[in-house]
Amino acid sequence: MIRSSTIIFLFLLLSFTSVHDAPHLNGYDQKVDRLITPLVKTNNFTGSIAVANLDDLLFKKSYGKMNIEYNLDNHSKSRFFLASASMMFTSAAIMKLVDEGKLSLEDPMSRYIPDYPHGSKITIHHMLSQRSGIPRIGRNGKVVYNEITYFPHSTQKLLDYVWDDDLLFVPGERYMHERTDYIFLASIIEKISGLSYGEYLKEKIFLPLGMENSGHYSSQTEIVANLCKGYAPKELYDLESAPFLDWSSKTGHASIYSTAEDLIKWGRAVLNKELLSDSSWDKILTNHGDNVGYGWFISPHNGHRRFQMNGRSPGFSSYISIYPDDDLIVSMLSNIYVSLPRVIGPEIASIYFDEEYNSLELSDKELTDEEAASIIGRYQFGPDFYRPNGVVRIFHNDGGIYGDWGGLIPIEEGTGKYRKFIYRNFWSDIEFKENDDGVVTEMKFDEYIGTKI
Repeated sequence: MIRSSTIIFLFLLLSFTSVHDAPHLNGYDQKVDRLITPLVKTNNFTGSIAVANLDDLLFKKSYGKMNIEYNLDNHSKSRFFLASASMMFTSAAIMKLVDEGKLSLEDPMSRYIPDYPHGSKITIHHMLSQRSGIPRIGRNGKVVYNEITYFPHSTQKLLDYVWDDDLLFVPGERYMHERTDYIFLASIIEKISGLSYGEYLKEKIFLPLGMENSGHYSSQTEIVANLCKGYAPKELYDLESAPFLDWSSKTGHASIYSTAEDLIKWGRAVLNKELLSDSSWDKILTNHGDNVGYGWFISPHNGHRRFQMNGRSPGFSSYISIYPDDDLIVSMLSNIYVSLPRVIGPEIASIYFDEEYNSLELSDKELTDEEAASIIGRYQFGPDFYRPNGVVRIFHNDGGIYGDWGGLIPIEEGTGKYRKFIYRNFWSDIEFKENDDGVVTEMKFDEYIGTKI
């Protein structure tokens, strides 16, 4: 039975679902719109999408609200925080300094930050490829990361939090997305250029490319026009305000805001190898191991060569992909803390490639206690899982299935019981596996398998 509150919610949701900046839609665009609209109606996407090649803007459309409280629609100038996709610009700024002969990729960090205890072991290359071994802020337990993000920070203040920490591994040994290495890179940009991190990006990258709606958020006192408010998923289909952040606390790795169309300009610069030398772009877009470049992922998609980057931070989610052999750029920005763009962005590209693509029929059906009984429990994952050797707890609450990290939306019904879900916060594929006796024994979380314990 569907709760009356769910019916009322869906009615209200449909009543304020909005679509903006939409040109006349052709066949491809209609497919994109049909793919996206159900996600908007279920409160999983609000934001802006743009698709282009070097010469033409093929698609642009904005959906939902940039601010629900004030009933403000998203539009082509809506600005979204990029989260980890900000790293693209830090790596480009460093390579700009390389092109100018002001530093070398093999330089030790100690040449620019002489007092850091481990600086002689870590090179610029180690930091750009996220192989420095520097731990993330808060890993040492001396500070609570979510608490310090309420306040403005200089780059040095951020580095102070990890200054005396041991390295996690020998620099160069392996890849780990701890993010702090990009704060060190931001500090090096400031020391060499004599400009603040944000000023350098504006002068050397954003203005030359005409990215007038992009910038670094330097302080909560700053006024940024058309900046979206961020939201977070609540239960299965609702939203709530995301926690407040002073984005200067993420300087270097997550502090940039932009628009979908500005990211198209950025993508064209990458395709045209503008701003930087060919050799610098080649370094940025080389797989240095684990499909990781300098601030990019170098990962093919259905046989197409692809450079892509995505980000997720409270209130926002982002995705940009460049297909250099196909002359296609896709950007998708959202002001909901759901990792949907990184999953849906490739499906949009598939539409323009005339390939098969996945679209989901999300359900608001409630599960009875009996239907949920075989699913709920604890599942043990292995060392390669997102949280190594982590245990994921699945439970039933008020008709819905939930995990430790939020709600699971049912997408497919099997023999009387739902077996396939989307883990809403991460937009991850979830499937519960039965044995021959119809008993659930495994949980597949994206490509990882957890055993029921």
